Amino acid sequence: MERKIERKVSIMITRYIEQRMERFAPYKGGSWCYEDGILMHAFYVLYKKTGRKEYFDFVRSYYDSMISTEGIIKNYSISEYNIDHIAPGIALFSLYEETGDDKYRIAIETLYRQLEGHPRTSEGNFWHKKRYPYQVWLDGIYMGLVFLTKYALENARDDILSDIDLQLTNVRKYLFDEERGLYLHAYDERKVMQWADESTGRSPNVWSRSVGWLAMALIEMLALREDKQIETMFQELVAGAEPYRREMWYQIVDRPELEGNYLETSGTMMLCYAYLKGARLGFLGKEYFEKGKEIFAAALKHYFYEDDSGYHLGGICEVAGLDNERRDGSAEYYLSEKIKTDEVKGVAPFILAFSELL
Repeated sequence: MERKIERKVSIMITRYIEQRMERFAPYKGGSWCYEDGILMHAFYVLYKKTGRKEYFDFVRSYYDSMISTEGIIKNYSISEYNIDHIAPGIALFSLYEETGDDKYRIAIETLYRQLEGHPRTSEGNFWHKKRYPYQVWLDGIYMGLVFLTKYALENARDDILSDIDLQLTNVRKYLFDEERGLYLHAYDERKVMQWADESTGRSPNVWSRSVGWLAMALIEMLALREDKQIETMFQELVAGAEPYRREMWYQIVDRPELEGNYLETSGTMMLCYAYLKGARLGFLGKEYFEKGKEIFAAALKHYFYEDDSGYHLGGICEVAGLDNERRDGSAEYYLSEKIKTDEVKGVAPFILAFSELL
């Protein structure tokens, strides 16, 4: 049988991952944040795949530095109502199951209380943040709904699962562009943001990482429960994204010819992970596992390299948002953001995709 990944390549990537552990510093200096959370989730998945206890110890050490013995989360405030702050809770369910330490359960309940009171659009979707009123971003679907799915299943809450389905119905309704077959980055219910179309409320461009966030959200929710609506959305997203792939995906997905556009690693790795996991679980055809391998190999070819300081992964957009005059949703804006090496938003999905290849 053909190897999923060559041993020599696997050794290099494993060393790269070890270096990321050795050089880890909290993303925001010790504040609770999704960047650290998605990395811990990736390392936990890698631990389950490999059985290497040092990965588990790394994850537990991080959470023990952030959650007191009483279950209080360091530098976290419910009242901010920031959906990004829910994402670090995804790995907490596994930690609690593995250790039985009650502080993790208390932290989970704290995060759920945020979602109980989190402000919503008139049709029921979580605002991205309290300071971004009436806005739904694709990023936030991963941040909030994967955690909420786990919570609903752990507590046998069919009402929460119905709420999740409703929110996804609205995401499909307001953010899917039928003509392009792709999801747009964000929707403003009030249609007042500078980026919002005056008739649809949608932002104008297809940002690769936002599509990747949604792809990861859908496949991780499908891994937790089979749901026909989620399966259909996932398959439609993949079918829409695949024609735009040029080895990898561009930062602005559907405009590869645009001056300054580039093959972007984080969105590509998120979609790569979704392809591989979707094929493994049977939600995509087996050919998508082969496509996932091709995508992973392309990222290695373009952006994985070694220098005197070790191995590195480049081509990662540092950040992109839609919250001020400069961040106006234009293609020019997305292409103006810094391109970084070893940025966690590319590293975490790279590890997740690698885990699928082991």
